[in-house]
Parts: sequence; structure tokens; C-alpha cells
Amino acid sequence: MTTQQPHVGLSLVNKAPLGLIVTAVIAIIATVMFELDIITLAYSIAGGLICAMILIAYWLGKGGLFFIAGVSIPLLMVIVIPLTTMAALLYLISGFFFGFCLALLGYKIFTK
Repeated sequence: MTTQQPHVGLSLVNKAPLGLIVTAVIAIIATVMFELDIITLAYSIAGGLICAMILIAYWLGKGGLFFIAGVSIPLLMVIVIPLTTMAALLYLISGFFFGFCLALLGYKIFTK
């Protein structure tokens, strides 16, 4: 008897709505406490979207190169995006995970 279990990465798809809420709340709190850094936030959301799309391709069996590219995106973002304040780092982290969860939610909606 064979059971089909979702791949570990694809099982994250069901948790995406909660991730969107948590990361949005963190970004809102950061905006209240610090000055809004829209450039960092926009780049980090885009980076999260790209990272998730690449990792979804890997999870769907497109090849190990997609895994290497996907896990390299956060490192590249830390290197490329100027992190001059702690607020910028907070926006980078929350924006990245917001974009990541947004892509997972989009995948969930698209595959239904």
C-alpha cells in the first residue's frame, strides 16, 4: 500500500495565509516604531517572491540547481540591499517572508 504524502516544502503551502498575517503585523509594528523604508521593503518582498518560485520549481522536481538558486536568494539580498539600520533589517526579514508566503498562497490558489 502506497501513501502519497506532500513534499515537505509543498506542505508549507497550507501555512501561507498565517505567514502573511504574521509578517504583515511585524511590518506594521516596524512602521509604527521606525521610519518606513519602502525601498528595502519592496526589494525584500520581490526577493521572497522570487525565492519561493524557484523553490516551488525544485519541489516539483525540476532539478537540484533550483534548490541552490533558491537558498542563495536570501544571502544575495543581505549582500545587495543596504542595511543601514535595525529597522531596515526588520523590513528585510518581514518583507522576505511576506513575499515568500504570498508566492506560496498564489501557488495554492493556482493549483486548485
